[in-house]
Amino acid sequence: MLVHGLKKNCLSLNIEKTHYIHFRTKNSQPIDISTCLDNNRISDSLYTKFLGLIVDNTLSWKPHIDHLINKLSSACYVIRSVKPYVNTNAIIMIYHSLFHAVITYGIIFWGNSSHSIQVFRMQKKAIRIIMGRGYRESCS
Repeated sequence: MLVHGLKKNCLSLNIEKTHYIHFRTKNSQPIDISTCLDNNRISDSLYTKFLGLIVDNTLSWKPHIDHLINKLSSACYVIRSVKPYVNTNAIIMIYHSLFHAVITYGIIFWGNSSHSIQVFRMQKKAIRIIMGRGYRESCS
């Protein structure tokens, strides 16, 4: 049926780039489902990147948040590195371009995850760097 629909609309499917995710709960056992299309096996994947969001098979958002933490850590390094050379307004512009934009993209999806606390801790770290505060001081 899928092959017929693709051919009817003059579309093709790259089997090497095609995979599927079997969504499940965190405690359930994985099921081996073999899927074939024109005698080519479509591989199963634990997660995939879709429109810049890494979606995993349990919707825990852990892989996406781990990816964000790496990006945000680099942004903190940049902020810390340029802080002695530029004024506060420039640092805030750098924060908004490198940090805030990354955090806000897709937050409606991953923001309610139990792993999201790591991102908000990294945000506090960036604010402390900008304000010149110690790591144990309040961000208020």
